[in-house]
Amino acid sequence: MTNLEEMLEGFQAQSLNHEQKHIVNICKTYLAKARGYTDRPLLNAKFPFFRGRHPHLVWELLHRVDEYFVLLIKDEELYSRAIDVKVSFKLNIKEEKVLDEWTGEKGRLVGALDQIKKKERMEESRYVVRDALKLVNEQMDRTFWQLSMNTLTSVWSAIILGGLMVLAWFFYPAGTLQSLGAGAFRITFVTLIALGLMGAYLSNLMTNENFLYVRGGPFWRYLLHNLLSKPLMSAFAAVFIYGLEKSKLIFSINSIDAKSASNAVSKIITLNVTKESEGYVYAVLAIASGFAADKILRSMIDGVLKRLEQKAEKTKDSGTAKK
Repeated sequence: MTNLEEMLEGFQAQSLNHEQKHIVNICKTYLAKARGYTDRPLLNAKFPFFRGRHPHLVWELLHRVDEYFVLLIKDEELYSRAIDVKVSFKLNIKEEKVLDEWTGEKGRLVGALDQIKKKERMEESRYVVRDALKLVNEQMDRTFWQLSMNTLTSVWSAIILGGLMVLAWFFYPAGTLQSLGAGAFRITFVTLIALGLMGAYLSNLMTNENFLYVRGGPFWRYLLHNLLSKPLMSAFAAVFIYGLEKSKLIFSINSIDAKSASNAVSKIITLNVTKESEGYVYAVLAIASGFAADKILRSMIDGVLKRLEQKAEKTKDSGTAKK
């Protein structure tokens, strides 16, 4: 910001035409707004909570000033600035069509570089370089904003996950996991929901994909989608997997003697475990289902429907045979 302000003072010292003076005034306005965002106090007297300083808006305003400076620099500096813009364009823009349009053999930026080198159509070339730099800066702003939103979601997920773990430590009595195998409805339902939520927030922490956020869209709507809607779906997935196991439609968990575990056979997917570890197996399944709720729900529901359809077909065939 200080560097841009010093450059702006240098431009003001030059003899400027009417259009350039207008550009200088726009840059002053943007710099003043950016300075206002950075100098804003963290604490608001009316509302006792921290106020954001909007770093995304600061960078966006400073980038706009940097783009306008292309229209103010001297002709001797324009060629080197255009080369810098071309390098930044190739580093930050990944879409092949956009790259070819601007930096291909007949790209707009390449053509502008040739004209600047020949000292031809300088004013038109300035605006081409400015537009290319704007695309680069917008991509950088968007990437930085996405990184910030993803980090924010991960931080809140870690806080909520830690809170759930603390609550589980203090409020869940000993033997809670063992009760999952016994099937006590109330404690089982609450435990499964808690484990499913833990799996969802753990998934938020470990994901490598960008969370759903639309820049310029309603922030709280997308934040609540990632911190509330998806975890609730994961909690339901944990309960659904538990009910699915109890129905024995897709898989089952059989409590058997440890000595006979190797001899157990079942026609469906079966997990043979000892009585003491049965509750822990349910807990692991609940966390895993919460971790990947959408994929598990989709595949499991499809599997349930197929198995019910097969049973219905068998029932229909047997009824026809009796007739």
